[in-house]
Amino acid sequence: MDGILLQSVEGLGDTPPARSGCEIWELLQAEKEEITREILSGGPICQNAMGGLQETEASEGCARELEWLHRAQLEARLRDLNDAQDRVIAGDYGRCADCGAEIDSRRLAADPAASLCVACRRSTETETVAYTL
Repeated sequence: MDGILLQSVEGLGDTPPARSGCEIWELLQAEKEEITREILSGGPICQNAMGGLQETEASEGCARELEWLHRAQLEARLRDLNDAQDRVIAGDYGRCADCGAEIDSRRLAADPAASLCVACRRSTETETVAYTL
């Protein structure tokens, strides 16, 4: 995805510069617009109609399922970006939604929509893995 921030090899050890609320908003908005264009370029997809289709080839069904998964990921990312913009408005951007600690600026540079600090994210992932086992 082109909207993900990439750092040069030389800058990997550097701390990203602090951004103003306006810069953060514009960064989030640009990614939202890109994702929206990608969703719309796929055209309307009707999940209910999908169940009634008689596919003659397994590959067509697999391709459609992958399209659904990709679209679901795009929609989830769009929700994350909207939530991040809400945090900018509320003045909570850059604070962990679970523990309230400041989220490392490098994490926010890698994912401007991050809502959890590294420790809380790991904890959440560990709980999810344990729950699914």
